[in-house]
Amino acid sequence: MNMNFAITALIEFFKAHDWDYKEDNGRPVIYTGVNGENAQLRCLASAGENNEHLVFISIFPVQAPPKKRARCAELLTRINYDLIHGCFEMDFEDGEIRFRTSIGALDLPIAPKQVEHLIFTNLSTMDRYIAPIMRVLYTSERPDDALYQSLLIPFPRFSLN
Repeated sequence: MNMNFAITALIEFFKAHDWDYKEDNGRPVIYTGVNGENAQLRCLASAGENNEHLVFISIFPVQAPPKKRARCAELLTRINYDLIHGCFEMDFEDGEIRFRTSIGALDLPIAPKQVEHLIFTNLSTMDRYIAPIMRVLYTSERPDDALYQSLLIPFPRFSLN
């Protein structure tokens, strides 16, 4: 497979840190996973065919039940409002929830620190909001109350140390 440099930067990062991953045959996509403080996450990264971007996505460990999708969408919108880097998304058809971070590459080399920021910003944000999302999905707690409670908890830190 003819890799583009955006995916190559990601592979080099994973190899340098002994991080398990799997390459997709025929597409610039990498699959991996991580054990966070609050859940085990499946993740994927993809790059534009012309090196225009690199995207990292972590997938929430459960799908939103149909009757809870509207409340979950409200919570995700409330969370997204204050985020600087990345966004939560939910597929209304199947209830899949994920968090997406990206960087523009625009044919410029991608530094290892950029890859680290792309990944760890994603993982720490997803991990931080697992509890309020679960409360909205499986209790009668309102989205605004669940979000408020999550703001009282310190932000999880992911690092290579």
